[in-house]
Amino acid sequence: MDGVSTPDAPAPANPYLPYEPPPAPAPRSPRARRALIAITVAWGLLLAGTGIWYSLHGRPTAREQTTVARAEPVATQAIEDVVRAAGPSVVPAVSGFTKVADCSVTPARGGADYQRVVSLYTPSGTEAALLDRIAAGLPARYHAAAYHSPGGAVHTLTADAGYYVAVTGSVLSAGLVSVRADTGCRTLGHQPAGDPTASAAQNPLGVNGPWYVHALPCGLRTVEVTGPASRPLSVLPGTGTVVATGEVYANRDGQAAHVVHDTVTWSLTSGSCG
Repeated sequence: MDGVSTPDAPAPANPYLPYEPPPAPAPRSPRARRALIAITVAWGLLLAGTGIWYSLHGRPTAREQTTVARAEPVATQAIEDVVRAAGPSVVPAVSGFTKVADCSVTPARGGADYQRVVSLYTPSGTEAALLDRIAAGLPARYHAAAYHSPGGAVHTLTADAGYYVAVTGSVLSAGLVSVRADTGCRTLGHQPAGDPTASAAQNPLGVNGPWYVHALPCGLRTVEVTGPASRPLSVLPGTGTVVATGEVYANRDGQAAHVVHDTVTWSLTSGSCG
């Protein structure tokens, strides 16, 4: 009957399986635990030691890992090598190691681009040959090459000084070739020292501006002033000239000048990198 159980009725089936707990883990050996700790500590020390060694002796794998301060001697050496490769038939005038622009190494890290330049005064019409001579005379590690456009309107030079310093050359005007050693954008490291000022020297063009001394370790020394001039290049002596045009002048005694718009750069260079 409804609501009445009978003693002979089978018990309802149990829908759940019996649970047996997993066996307890075996106790870890104290010796194995100490060995694991020792291995972990040794690995950490190895990584730390490797990082310190690389920071002191490792070679950077990107320009962003370098500084302007450490690139300066590379740029200076490159300009010395260019002057040697150009030979004694030109009149060089070297610049200081100066900032081209501020820049961003990363969105969160600022940097700067520096360069050192040498102006090479050469007889008009020999600019392409000069770039060829420099490319051939630079050490093989520079992988230097000169390029000349069809028709000979454009002449350039490219080379790699190492440490991510690029060397480039171009013809600024008839009789004047400029070669630059450029650091590209890097963190500063420390502020490069500026070149000293100088007392006014021989100034036949009457250029009005501050005088600076730029020198290379090889012994080349340039005293330079840039500004407006009171007299044209035509007043300069014609004896001993390497080049003399309306915009470019150089004499074998180291005097040189070039005009850009209304600004004149007048320089006196002595010594050599020979």
